[in-house]
Amino acid sequence: MTRITIRPLRLTDTDDIYELMHMPNVLWGMPLLPSTTHEAWRQCVEQWIGDEQVHMFVTDIQSKVIGLVHVQTGRGRAKHVADIFMVVHDKYQGQGMGKMLMLTAIDLADNWLNLTRLQVNVYADNERALHLLKNFDFEIEGRLRSNSYRSGKYVDSYALGRLRPQGQGGHTDTVTQVPVVLTPIAIATAVVDESSVEPKA
Repeated sequence: MTRITIRPLRLTDTDDIYELMHMPNVLWGMPLLPSTTHEAWRQCVEQWIGDEQVHMFVTDIQSKVIGLVHVQTGRGRAKHVADIFMVVHDKYQGQGMGKMLMLTAIDLADNWLNLTRLQVNVYADNERALHLLKNFDFEIEGRLRSNSYRSGKYVDSYALGRLRPQGQGGHTDTVTQVPVVLTPIAIATAVVDESSVEPKA
């Protein structure tokens, strides 16, 4: 059995974050550059940890970070809003890690930070991400035409938003397909069959 832990980001995770952000599928799905240095990512991790508006959780398997979710709350009259992004290591995609991270982000938003709105931009051809987000009540609110450049051509993105259901508990009360308990959020742990999380060749 393999233990999967969702926990806050640590400065010592820098090496794993550098590797994660240079995975081919991650680069394909995010507006990142492959030339970003290890030192730049170290500074980025340090900045995230020191920013009270940024909430970062990682998926940890055997002390290795294989995914992360980033939640950044707004300021002033946008304190009820947060921008999010999420990535999963290429070898662990399609194995439920994204669902666990998204459930963590929504639990944080609904049950801890009292946020009303979550928003995210996703490339229009990233069908896996769009399917996941729609399962968590995100709706496409607009199309951003040619807002990024990838593989020698311009690509569109969708702007998606999720409003917290009024008069209901958090999403963690209603989503049952994710086999992990997220209370307390900072030490969420699941034990699963190794065959379901082994990196694919």
